[in-house]
Amino acid sequence: MIPIEKILRKVAELPPFPVVVQRALQLVADPRSSTQEVVDVIQFDQSITADLLRLCNSAYFGLQRKVSSLREALVLIGFNQLFEIVLSRQTSHLFSNPSPGYDLQRGELWRHSVTCALLSGIISRRLGRPPSPVLFTATLLHDIGKVVLSEFVNDYFGEIQKLVTEKSISFSDAEKEILGIDHAELGGKITEQWQFPKVIVSSVRFHHTPFSAAEEEDIVRFTHLCDVVAILSGIGVGSDGLHYRSFDEIIEYYHLQQEDVERFMIELNDQFGKVKELLNIT
Repeated sequence: MIPIEKILRKVAELPPFPVVVQRALQLVADPRSSTQEVVDVIQFDQSITADLLRLCNSAYFGLQRKVSSLREALVLIGFNQLFEIVLSRQTSHLFSNPSPGYDLQRGELWRHSVTCALLSGIISRRLGRPPSPVLFTATLLHDIGKVVLSEFVNDYFGEIQKLVTEKSISFSDAEKEILGIDHAELGGKITEQWQFPKVIVSSVRFHHTPFSAAEEEDIVRFTHLCDVVAILSGIGVGSDGLHYRSFDEIIEYYHLQQEDVERFMIELNDQFGKVKELLNIT
């Protein structure tokens, strides 16, 4: 087992998350906050504001008049979409590089992360619950631990894979046994370092073991569900996705049928195409 301190030093080397987005996330997670308060915080970052206004005025939205402020954008495209654009743009660089330890090529981890985030809205509507910016954030960032852990998994991949085969355990369990930590737990430490709300930290930390979470159980389990459906869709599935456990357990927990999952995937395909068009990604 390698010293855990070596892995944690890599976490400390990550660039800080934008302070404005940190504060916006704290407000979003607070039921006492208003959407206008969140927009008021975001507009203090000139680069984020300029980027948002450029996108809002693009051909994608086809608005009848030019949008000149975030207040106008809030009215015309809605808070959820506004916030999702901000978060997707601010996190895209984190997930764009290859993750050799998980056999993911450039952009594949980003594709999987966005897939999970889109599914959070798709599945929420199917279950009759409103889409949530907090859930969108949790699902988008659930695999952030892989960004750091990939190089260590790559170095010890043979040992991890051998353990998976010999003990018939999940890839993340083998990660923890060989490296002393798995990517979910490490992701929890990263989101703590970024001072994210507790609900997001828990969702990231327990997204492989949702029934072990002692608090925020609902959003943790829902994050796990989105991850499972994303893996079933085949988008951004790396070497660890081949050894994922509890597919049936979480599907049964939410009383979903095979036809539901198929419908999710059809809608996902349509929405993912729109995201790529909006963010100008090939």
